[in-house]
Amino acid sequence: MSTEDSVHADRGRAESFGSVAEQYDRYRPSYPDELISHLLALNPEWTLDIACGTGKVAVPLLACGLAVLGVEVDPQMAEVARRHGIIVELGAFETWDDDGRTFDLITCGQGWHWIDPEQGPQKAARLLNPDGTLALLWNYGDLFGELKSDLDAVYGKLAPALVPDARKQRHDDDGHVAALKATGQFASVHTEKYGWSATLNAEEWVARLATHSDHITLPEDQRTALLTEVRKVIEAHGNNAELRGGTYVIFARVPEKK
Repeated sequence: MSTEDSVHADRGRAESFGSVAEQYDRYRPSYPDELISHLLALNPEWTLDIACGTGKVAVPLLACGLAVLGVEVDPQMAEVARRHGIIVELGAFETWDDDGRTFDLITCGQGWHWIDPEQGPQKAARLLNPDGTLALLWNYGDLFGELKSDLDAVYGKLAPALVPDARKQRHDDDGHVAALKATGQFASVHTEKYGWSATLNAEEWVARLATHSDHITLPEDQRTALLTEVRKVIEAHGNNAELRGGTYVIFARVPEKK
């Protein structure tokens, strides 16, 4: 099993977000309008948002008139989502009591890697109505040129273990797609990417970094030193970090009749 496949077992990281719930809600990006339109076009009557966090997926769906239920393991994250009008039930998805409810659409934004790769796909398939869709979403953004090189040097000095993940590499499909296909419950599994770009200043970049679990779980003195140096590097590059990225999505659809 690869590191990516087993990351769900690191519950210290998986459940570390409550301490930065407000910051997460403010600085983490939402999702492209094109993707939201794609989800709306599925015409779901009832949507479940797994690991809903503060509502980054659920809020735009609710704003478009969909009925959305969130399930979230962290009470502080759930409380922020509730303030946005999302109905949230507390619990880890694998052990959450669905009470016999089923859904036309199940989403999970930035969270499926925290779900057990054997239990999660099987339960999601069971909870989908015929012809229902599971949509797994990840945002990623890449830096280029001297800024990337200078930031890599900072990580190499102050947090070398994070160099491969320093700017949240995209999730490729090998492990997740294979796990979904292995269930034998899905009629189709495919991936799509929705491109976007963004420019963040040093404050925004550092604040966003501080909401990632690999940074949250660093010792406080190491995290403070790292983020201080990251801020300095971005300020030295005109106080702009230009991201070219996108949203990577896995769509898995169950058959019309189970």
